[in-house]
Amino acid sequence: MEVVRYRSNTGVSTALVEEGRKWLSLLTMDSGGLTVKRVPKSERRYMTDIDYKIGLAKRKFRSAGRKFGITKAARKFLKG
Repeated sequence: MEVVRYRSNTGVSTALVEEGRKWLSLLTMDSGGLTVKRVPKSERRYMTDIDYKIGLAKRKFRSAGRKFGITKAARKFLKG
C-alpha cells in the first residue's frame, strides 16, 4: 500500500493504492468522502508518489471518513 496523488478526469485527489494482478484499488479522499475505485494498471501514469507514512495516512483517512462519510468498501480497505 502506498500514498499517491491521483489525477483523474474529475480532478486531483489523494489516494491510498493497493496493487493487484490486473487492477489497482484506489481509496480516494475528496469532497464526496472516501470511496474505493478500481482502475486498470495503465492508470499508474497519472499517479505521483507522496513521501508520507502509511500509518499516519490511514489515520487521516479514517478521520476524514468520520467527518465526510465513508463507504463499506472503504472501511474494509482501511482495515486490510
